[in-house]
Amino acid sequence: MVLDIKRFDIYRKVPKDLTQPTTTGAIISIVCVLFISIMIFNDILGYLHIELKNELYVDDPGREGRIDVRINVTFPFMKCEYLGVDIQDNNGRHEVGFEKQTQKHPLGESGCRFESEFMINKVPGNFHISTHSANQQPQAYDMRHEIHEIHFGDDHSMISHSGTVAPAIWFKYELQPITVKITETRQPFYLFITWICAVVGGTFTVAGIIDSTFFTLSEMLKKHQLGKLS
Repeated sequence: MVLDIKRFDIYRKVPKDLTQPTTTGAIISIVCVLFISIMIFNDILGYLHIELKNELYVDDPGREGRIDVRINVTFPFMKCEYLGVDIQDNNGRHEVGFEKQTQKHPLGESGCRFESEFMINKVPGNFHISTHSANQQPQAYDMRHEIHEIHFGDDHSMISHSGTVAPAIWFKYELQPITVKITETRQPFYLFITWICAVVGGTFTVAGIIDSTFFTLSEMLKKHQLGKLS
């Protein structure tokens, strides 16, 4: 016994000579095709469009939430023994005379080349080079200086000359622990194909229902006019 696989066809075809074209069906078909074309065109544009997604989140307070700072300043008229860097911020950090990774190079008898590298939290604060950490204050202050480098992660320079009684060089910064993450996203290809199939299938289905409804009403009207409608 040979299995006739055609028996499982759920999309059986009707011979063309058994079908009846109508003006209403033609109009609905044209509108249907135009609608599908417009929707597919819009879907293609939407698929090709890259969307920018913005996210705000609070930075990790660990190492990734800190910024490397490197400074290199020359003081022609201030000895190295008087100089130190002080660091403070709104998290309660207050270090006077930070010494780790700090180097002082004497320049002649009265000058100093001051270099230091440290990390700061991403919160408002300041660091400054002053004589606060010195055991003994100099008899005369001359804080004239030449800045060779100020490095905040990326290259940024910020300088504020203090007007307080004790001369100092202040570097004030104001950072917020908020990171803006911008991500380029595009509609997945499988969603694009799914949406195209939904548009085509849904449109043809609705169009078929509308066409069948108009055709049935039209046939009922013809029978009524001929007096055959019971």
